[in-house]
Amino acid sequence: MQLKMNYYLTQMVKSYQSLTRETAKHIKLIMADVDGTLNTGGDQVSPSVSDAIYQLQKSDIAVGLVSGRTDPMLQSMAMSLKIGGPLIAENGAVARLTPHGNLVDLGYSRQPALKGLEKLKACYPGRIWEREDNQERMIDLVFRADGITPEKIKRCVGDVQVLDSTYILHLMQKGIDKGKTLKRLLGQMDGATIRPDEVLVIGDSMTDLSLFKLFPESVLVPNPNIPETDREILRDAARYISDYEAGEGFSEVALHIIHART
Repeated sequence: MQLKMNYYLTQMVKSYQSLTRETAKHIKLIMADVDGTLNTGGDQVSPSVSDAIYQLQKSDIAVGLVSGRTDPMLQSMAMSLKIGGPLIAENGAVARLTPHGNLVDLGYSRQPALKGLEKLKACYPGRIWEREDNQERMIDLVFRADGITPEKIKRCVGDVQVLDSTYILHLMQKGIDKGKTLKRLLGQMDGATIRPDEVLVIGDSMTDLSLFKLFPESVLVPNPNIPETDREILRDAARYISDYEAGEGFSEVALHIIHART
């Protein structure tokens, strides 16, 4: 059983329970990270998360996914959960307006990641391990490093972005992030344009920081696996915080919003 993460609370971040009825009625779209937010890894979410997503969409709130996972993985999850909102994969590098829509041309290249990985393997022979799903990735590359600090990795790759989701390390072109890509998608969605203040973003790690910075309604789901220095940065950036960790944290926030709208 998960414990409440009240030690996360600071003066800079409010409990999700302070999210008002007015704000809840204003929300049109919820974009959720996956690993560490909807679940703790793997391909399944709990029944409570699945039901919360169903109830949100029944309440006329669209739900989308924004993750470091591959596009095929997010499509599969969206189909399983019957999600109709945007999908943003590879930490902002790949996107669709709907799960069944075409890929949006974001203009990004995989070449920086490929060059960065080549440099890493030259710097640390036999200590860089690519993950198999790189074959499905279009822009970023994921890898594990044997006993190499993130600082050393960044020095080696030079002008290439390095992201640590706590689950895996990512290499990608600089300038790509989840928040920037989501903002680009809002103006392209079918029907009425959704404003940033009508979106609620939910995440748990530094890969979600850009979402917290660019969208005023944001929720941090506590992740005890993240270093305390990163926790402080995330607490300062997010507007709200859930009591519980992955899965249960998302569900309690979703149910609060649904009840507040009635």
